[in-house]
Amino acid sequence: MRRNPGFWYALPMIVLMLLFFAAPLAIVVWYSLMPPRTFDLTGDIGLQNYRTAFGDGYGVPLMWSLIGAALTTLITGLLAWPTAKILHHHAGRWASIVTALIALPIFISESVRLFGLSIFLMPGGGILAGTLNALFDVQIGTFLNTRFAALVGMIYIHFPFMLFPMLLGVAMIPADRIEAARDLGAGRWAVLREVELPLAAPGLLVGGLLTFVLCLGANAEAAILGGRAVTVITAAIEQRFNYAQDWPMGAALTVLVIAVTAALVFPAVRRIDLNRIIRR
Repeated sequence: MRRNPGFWYALPMIVLMLLFFAAPLAIVVWYSLMPPRTFDLTGDIGLQNYRTAFGDGYGVPLMWSLIGAALTTLITGLLAWPTAKILHHHAGRWASIVTALIALPIFISESVRLFGLSIFLMPGGGILAGTLNALFDVQIGTFLNTRFAALVGMIYIHFPFMLFPMLLGVAMIPADRIEAARDLGAGRWAVLREVELPLAAPGLLVGGLLTFVLCLGANAEAAILGGRAVTVITAAIEQRFNYAQDWPMGAALTVLVIAVTAALVFPAVRRIDLNRIIRR
């Protein structure tokens, strides 16, 4: 019987994942069980860091991270759906140019883009306030250094990560299904609910998961645009590792974020049909 070479083809990737994903993750989990403010891996095992995480107010940064990620995913989804439909239905040179312009900022540093957005929103001498004042003699304030500004920054940064998977989902909708539904008397809402959304669901789920996970780990938006008006869980983890030099506590917070992410992501991943996405 001829041997299946699939395992040997996958072996380099398996070794790579074990060395650079599974092993570091195991070290982080083990570190989270060490006594606080230690730097070795041979101390007494315990759950003190997890008890501290639940008792010292770290739930608030985690809550803000979850709320920000959920709102960003929802808003980018609402913005990306009509954008994806327009780009798909008007495919051509101009649609390609618009798509390239949307994708281009991905290749620019996130910090550079956020500082540019902060200059746009800056009060008084900012681009937005200055333009309105010069053209319309309108004086406006600013929402820079607020939670809303951080949310705007997250939407601005992560919109492409929602749009492109959604473009794939929209492309999976056969036009004849929509025409058939309309011939049977279905209105726009019925077509959207019963035909378009179910058929585009794989792209919607991929875009939603990608956006949510990236937003859950976002930190620069709160630091640059939010002015630390809200502390996200990634900032708390950074403080534990860097400033407090409490690696076990930082590891415990990291494990909690991983656990929350896995609990939210894995049920959704099980609903994604990869064979359908790649049209097998």
